[in-house]
Amino acid sequence: MRQKIATRFPLKSALILGIALASQLGTPAVAATAADTHYTHHTTLQKDCAIHENYPKPDVPDRTWSKGSGKGVGVRYTYNEYAMVLDYAKQESPNWGFIAKSCLADPSARSQGGSGAPLPDLQAIGGDNQVKAVPISAAHTGSPTGTPIHLGSVGSFRSEPRSFVIGNLRAGDALYITTATCGHHGPEEWILGYAPAAGRWGYVEAMHLPACH
Repeated sequence: MRQKIATRFPLKSALILGIALASQLGTPAVAATAADTHYTHHTTLQKDCAIHENYPKPDVPDRTWSKGSGKGVGVRYTYNEYAMVLDYAKQESPNWGFIAKSCLADPSARSQGGSGAPLPDLQAIGGDNQVKAVPISAAHTGSPTGTPIHLGSVGSFRSEPRSFVIGNLRAGDALYITTATCGHHGPEEWILGYAPAAGRWGYVEAMHLPACH
């Protein structure tokens, strides 16, 4: 039986799914430009730096790619000493990641996305072009339990269905869902789970989860 479709405020102890909606927050399939992604604030690197697939913290594997001095990225939001950025030039996934603020000429997120006033940590414009809070983890309580399922391909990890990127998962990474089995779902439905590789709860599309097809 198909589980409930995701809502903005997910229910506890249930497998939460979401129908993919038209949004400007999705990861581009090809290299993006600053003009294409007005919800990011364009800036450049002051030095060669690593972009981390997930927020650096203990017990999370530090997977990175390199970005050269003078190259452009788009700031989506900031969190502590890091900024979540879109690597405009990177064509393959992941192209969202966390970079140290000290690497950027201007690390601020902006109230109008590509322009406007600087925003404090964990604030960014949403799909309605209004400033909103960025949950760094999906709304869920409790510890991961049971047998995990595993990704079959690279997928972005989101705070809500088709919302802010909070990390990235690779093929083979574990996802602890909130029911005994995943069931059968469309490729663009969103599955809630805990990912040890990201160290947080979040949503990933069913297309990346063979157990959910």
